[in-house]
Parts: sequence; structure tokens; C-alpha cells
Amino acid sequence: MEKKRRIVPVMLDPPSTSEGRFEMDKKTSPVLPVLTPVYTALEPFGYAVMRLASGVIMATFGWGKLFGNGMARDIELFHRLGLEPAELLGRFTSSLEFYGGLSIAIGLLTRPIAAMLLGELLAILVMVIIPRGSGYQLTVVWVGVFFLILVHGGGRISVDRLLGREI
Repeated sequence: MEKKRRIVPVMLDPPSTSEGRFEMDKKTSPVLPVLTPVYTALEPFGYAVMRLASGVIMATFGWGKLFGNGMARDIELFHRLGLEPAELLGRFTSSLEFYGGLSIAIGLLTRPIAAMLLGELLAILVMVIIPRGSGYQLTVVWVGVFFLILVHGGGRISVDRLLGREI
């Protein structure tokens, strides 16, 4: 007689109370229970810190292209890849990285900006990095970060939340 498998739903987000605060999962216990109050106190800031750091770092990439001499390299790459108009694309992607990174950092228009940055990173991965054959690891991490931001939105500590609107 064949044993029937039981399907168990998987929770993608941590369980929360009605106020949206994190609570430790009752089925698991922390290895160091003494740290539970620390985890609980810092939880509201975890996602915001990740979003802030990711946005600021992305903005530094755009800064170097817009206000440094980095855009010429991207424009040349767009020409080699046959992506035209290369200069307009270079200005757009550099602006997206700088202004979009700042927007992600403060949590303003978080989802649409994350979607555009995710698209840019996927294009870079598929058109440049994978054909090169190496060095894809960091780009894959960036893809994961901006996918998470796209799905999660601005979060509790964001301008989107202050405005009461999120796309």
C-alpha cells in the first residue's frame, strides 16, 4: 500500500501580529534564546537597512557614470552589443542607477524602481556576464536583492509608507 504524501504550506514571510511586528515562530526556538529580545527589537529595522544599503551602493555606481568618467565605458559596451541609441541608453541606465538607487534607499516608488533595476541587472547578466563565462556571483546577489525589494515594496520604514501609497 502506497503512503500518501501530505502537502504542507510554506510561509514566505515571518509570522506577525496584527501590528505587523515580528514574533518568533513557536515551532522553532533560537539557538541562543537570550537573544530573542534583541531580534524582536531590531526586526523592524532589518529590511530597511538592507534596502538603504542596497540603494546607496547602487547610487554610487550611477554617480561614477553620471559625474565621473564611467559612462563612456557603458556607451562603448552598448555599441558592441548592438544596443542603440547607445548614448541615450547609457544616460538612462546611469540615471536609473543613481536616482533609482537613492529612491530605493529612502523607499520612494520602491516597486517600480526595483523592477527597472532588476530588469537592468538581468540584461547585464544575460547579455554580458554569462557570455563572458565568469564573475556572475555578485550580479546574482544583486538580482536577488532587487527581486526581494520588488516583491516586498518599501516596507514599514519608507517614504511609500509615510505617503500611504505604494504601487
